[in-house]
Amino acid sequence: INQLFENYNNKGQGNPSRIERDFVNPMRILLLSLPPDFSDDMRDAQFKFERAMRTVSKAVSGYRKDLPIEIDSSLIVKAENGWEDGRVALNEFFTLLNEATGLSGEMRLIPAPGPTQKEEYGRSSRRYFDLVKKTKLCQNRGGPALSQAWGQLMVSGYLQDSCGIPDLDDYFYQKA
Repeated sequence: INQLFENYNNKGQGNPSRIERDFVNPMRILLLSLPPDFSDDMRDAQFKFERAMRTVSKAVSGYRKDLPIEIDSSLIVKAENGWEDGRVALNEFFTLLNEATGLSGEMRLIPAPGPTQKEEYGRSSRRYFDLVKKTKLCQNRGGPALSQAWGQLMVSGYLQDSCGIPDLDDYFYQKA
């Protein structure tokens, strides 16, 4: 978990953490594109999410998976509470975004943790990892435009989409 919050300073060009890159920056971009009457409430939800993630970051800082260190049980509780607060804040942001765009249910809420969380969320982890794998493979080939050119240069016995990214509507609107 600690790696989600690490910043790697690239010769003075600070790289954002994964939480910053994958969650907070897209939130900021969305907020800038919406009218102020929607964005004020969404900004509050964003700040709640950032505070919750800071709580988790402080609780897990210095602990690594490969180090056999006894972890204080109070820090585990603190990290779990911060994670839950972050989930609630992210769901609040998604709800406000759905209202602002008029697309109810477009951004699916993250259910509370428990034995039925995956079933309630309704998306397949296998299909997610398949999508990520194919997207990275396409990026390594230079994106859709260059991958088509490379695909035409390669001699193979069959014609295939060299990017291979499945239809995103099929992924985002899957039933399970």
